[in-house]
Amino acid sequence: MKRRSFLKTIPIGLGAMALSCDRKKNKFTDQLRSFDDSLYHNFLHPKASARPFYRWWWNDNRVTAKEVRRELQVMAQQGAGGVEINPIALPDIYKDLAGEKLTWLSREWNQVLLAAVDEAQKLEMIVDLIVGTGWPFGGKFLSDKETIQGIAVKVHTIKGPISLEKEINSDENPAGKIMQIKLFPLKITAIDEGIDLFFHLEKGRILRVDIPRGEWNLYIVTWHNKFRDVMYGAQGADGPALDHFNKAAVEKYLRRMSDALNPLFGGSMGKALRALFCDSIELEGANWTTDMADEFRRRFGYDVEPYLPLLLGGEIETDANFADTLRRVKFDFSTLLAELFMNRFILPYHNWCLQNGVVSRYQAYGHPWLYTDLLDGYLAPDIPEGDQWLYNAGWVKHHRIDDIRYAIWNKYASSAGHLGGKKIISCEAMTNTRGLWEATLEYMKQATDLNIVGGINHFILHGFNYSPPDAEFPGWIRFGAYYNENNTWWPYLRLWSDYAARLCQIFQDSHYKAQAAILGPTPDVWSEHGLDRNPWNTTPAYLHDLWQALNHHGYCSDYINATILRNATFAAGKLHFGPMSYDLLICCDIHSVEIETAQAMLDFAESGGKILFVNATPRRSPGFLDAQKNDALVQEIVKRLLAEKRDNVQLQHYDENSNLTAWMGGQLSRMHIAPAVQISNPDERLFMINSAAEGRDLFFFCNSNRARSIEFEATFADKDKTAWEWDAETGAVSAWATTARPLKIELKPLQSLLLVLSDQPADEFATQYDMDARTSVEIKGPWHVEFKPVKGESFHKVLTSLIDFAAAGPKNFAGTAIYKTQFSLAQTANMMLDCGAVHDIAKVILNGKPLGIRWWGEKKFFIRDELVDGVNQLEIRV
Repeated sequence: MKRRSFLKTIPIGLGAMALSCDRKKNKFTDQLRSFDDSLYHNFLHPKASARPFYRWWWNDNRVTAKEVRRELQVMAQQGAGGVEINPIALPDIYKDLAGEKLTWLSREWNQVLLAAVDEAQKLEMIVDLIVGTGWPFGGKFLSDKETIQGIAVKVHTIKGPISLEKEINSDENPAGKIMQIKLFPLKITAIDEGIDLFFHLEKGRILRVDIPRGEWNLYIVTWHNKFRDVMYGAQGADGPALDHFNKAAVEKYLRRMSDALNPLFGGSMGKALRALFCDSIELEGANWTTDMADEFRRRFGYDVEPYLPLLLGGEIETDANFADTLRRVKFDFSTLLAELFMNRFILPYHNWCLQNGVVSRYQAYGHPWLYTDLLDGYLAPDIPEGDQWLYNAGWVKHHRIDDIRYAIWNKYASSAGHLGGKKIISCEAMTNTRGLWEATLEYMKQATDLNIVGGINHFILHGFNYSPPDAEFPGWIRFGAYYNENNTWWPYLRLWSDYAARLCQIFQDSHYKAQAAILGPTPDVWSEHGLDRNPWNTTPAYLHDLWQALNHHGYCSDYINATILRNATFAAGKLHFGPMSYDLLICCDIHSVEIETAQAMLDFAESGGKILFVNATPRRSPGFLDAQKNDALVQEIVKRLLAEKRDNVQLQHYDENSNLTAWMGGQLSRMHIAPAVQISNPDERLFMINSAAEGRDLFFFCNSNRARSIEFEATFADKDKTAWEWDAETGAVSAWATTARPLKIELKPLQSLLLVLSDQPADEFATQYDMDARTSVEIKGPWHVEFKPVKGESFHKVLTSLIDFAAAGPKNFAGTAIYKTQFSLAQTANMMLDCGAVHDIAKVILNGKPLGIRWWGEKKFFIRDELVDGVNQLEIRV
């Protein structure tokens, strides 16, 4: 398998031994203090709801009660707090597998589910369950009228005059039906230029018609259903996808599940399950339902059918006036799809969860369309959930930190969670389909810290594969970063689990604080592109980088939308919604707003609130009806907003070729917005998050750079506090400094720091040590190395010097390498061992005594009394 080196250069695996120590800001602390309060108790002993869960793939539903009990025990031993049971089909490469393929919701399947819940309760673990199998919702048991529906358009260019005879139904859509056949000139200036050819259709499929002189586009609009199946659906809920715009079908589908499971759990699923889960909304092509045309007419007062060929048929040649008309109709059509999806799917699903005693956990994103404004979708569920991938950076320039996709969905999930006062904001974490065998605990820590600063406070690891012990190595695998007891780092996973759980717990127990609200141009995107997610992600290009530019300066922010703005209250210069308040509203390249949204902006400004318009101010309304009148009203409101030359409302231009972090710093200074913490040296790999609990401010800083330290001064508004470091790896607490003056902080590569500002004074501050390079002693070997692979026979090597195994040595290896050597030393006080660059986990034993384990970052070990005067025996397990 492809693998990076274990050890590199001198000092690799082991490096320099220091004879004395300098006082520096690193994480080796002497003085510890415990706090007798609930916040610290939960931090030290995280609850199951803060511990990582596993998405537990029930591969092919080939599950047994005995094996699910065993696997739950395996997960619990490594710090899992729960599971999300997710039945899914196995890849086709697996043949002739042992075990019976059970049917979802069958008596046999239900009994295994019952055993899983029983074992989880014994282990004090939580169980969530996906609705259906795979994604999206669907099944062979659906009737035709309950399945996914869509309309599509084919366009053919024709030059007349010509007598056209064309077979349509068979080559356009054999399973569908033709809704419209329209002929438009190449350049269209009005909707009534279309010529209806539908009555020329013979026998339902042959078009015979004389086309007039000129160049024309022939638009064929077809309706179809059952065109998308459940992705990776397992037996019992595989088959065609559900029509998510059909409320009756949605509720019937959900009742099928609750009717089967409620009796199993004594009348209510809530007695056994915490949450029911809806995975990402992947319904490509779903843009219609039976009453769509009637609903459009009822809500907007005009017919959408004449416009359908042009809305869905791609680029057209037109003039400015008609192009504006089409943008307005497309906005109305997109708005209807979003409202129907909310009212007929998301809210019925959420309400069904409540009726059955469980909470709703929901991912509002999907591919390739976003069926609601993302924030609206995330405001509905009890637990909004984002996602984060390894080895898949995504779409936005600054969301590409070492190929970790970490931000867009997470920031909208967390923003909605903050605005809605939700305690838990979860994330499908460490999703990995490209680097399955290369994920390391260090890489997971880097991704974890990025998720935390993005507002995530719970991780659903993706995923643990149900795989019986007698399955051929490496077992049954569907997706994920190979969470399995055969994994070489599985014995050390508890170290990451405890770290992540403590961070999640303290941010579940605290309240997020923010200074800025960010508003994007959703009406403009819907008008131009409909519900396509890619333009939404990247319009304007800086939109989803903006929270990071703020963050590097010590500001926290949320994304909001028109729903939030129209329902907010404004007082004393602050925008209030739910438990949140903001000092600054940043409006990003917004050209279109509805009248109520424009009025809310004016109300905020008149209360003293500060608004930064970037590159544009609104000048139009997005809808079709009464467009001119509504445009004039928007323009009048915006004129009033800007007329009085308010210092609190500014229009500034951003050149996308310039540095966004530096530009944003200038705007914040100009508008006199106070940060959560003033950072002296903004760095694009330095992130932070601020929250409050029980009268204390919490600040989490992380360096997301793998190779470079970051030094900065942090200045806090409160000057009479003690900053205590709460170590998320160990649970230990130590006094860091007082806030009377700026704190000098150095974060080593991938290092994080959690500071809790408290009124509790410190007797003394912890001494913090690092290597003194002037007094280092090199350990040269020779090294006796035993290689113990996870599969195959062990073998040995003797190395006179440490080498890079990526360049020379066993290139294909998974397992443990045990390095042993001995060295002599006369002085044994105040020592530190630096192992240099180790890939990836180093466990060090000196003279039979463990020095510790380092699973990320620098592999340095503080030595107290383990050294002896004379010959010392050193062992390093990599």
